[in-house]
Amino acid sequence: MVIRTRRAATIVITVLALAVAPARAAQPGDWQRLAATLPPGTRLEVHLTDGSHVDGTLVVQDAEVLVVNPRTRIPVAPWRVAYAEIQSIDVKQRDGLSPGAKVLVGIGVGAAAVFVGLLIAVASISD
Repeated sequence: MVIRTRRAATIVITVLALAVAPARAAQPGDWQRLAATLPPGTRLEVHLTDGSHVDGTLVVQDAEVLVVNPRTRIPVAPWRVAYAEIQSIDVKQRDGLSPGAKVLVGIGVGAAAVFVGLLIAVASISD
């Protein structure tokens, strides 16, 4: 019984120590390595150390900066962000269908419903 209690205490202490230990802060080289794996055109959200962020599309990355074209209603110049200023990078997944494709799907479903309704009406008239 004592062995089980010690083993459980050891596991609890280890888990608590790992949970409380501060995470290693990402270094600028880490962001540079991550950016090197991303193709141009990737949607990103870049959080900066000053608290601001930019949501946009990756244009290009080089040795010193990451160039992101912000996603805004009114077009603005691309942001040049130094790797040392980056707090985190979130890679965004595509949201699925574009708004135009969603409209076309809705029109298609509506047209199909009208067509089926007309077929039912024609079938009921001929009886």
